[in-house]
Amino acid sequence: MRLCFAAAALPGEALQPPTAATVPRGLRILAIDDDPVLLRSLREALEADGHFVEAQHDGQKGIDQFNSALRSRLPFSVVITDLGMPYVDGRQVAAAIKQASPSTPVVMLTGWGQRMVADDEIPPNVDLMLGKPPRLQELRAALASCCKA
Repeated sequence: MRLCFAAAALPGEALQPPTAATVPRGLRILAIDDDPVLLRSLREALEADGHFVEAQHDGQKGIDQFNSALRSRLPFSVVITDLGMPYVDGRQVAAAIKQASPSTPVVMLTGWGQRMVADDEIPPNVDLMLGKPPRLQELRAALASCCKA
């Protein structure tokens, strides 16, 4: 567990608002990851920031839930998916999401994120890639970047 506190302001100086303030509130987020611990912490952190989060532990179930939400006219604002999952991996998830809704941002999480970005190996259909586990500030910055109000 990591605790982060804002630094105290100098006399006569106001603190800058937290990064979460730059992210639109109330995003509908679909998170897909086969790691239940990471999925739970991702969900809790995003819900604490005021977002609605649906979580799936399986790539195909995530795709099915995304398509169901599209049909019911309650689409997700963004999809966050793991790269390495059994049966249907993150590349397949990203391709299916973009085929169904090309404008929906896809953020991919992977333990190889920094290396893949440095080597320019970001998979097709992926808008942003983050290392795993993502830092909350990086996740907020990614959401702010791809989900502008």
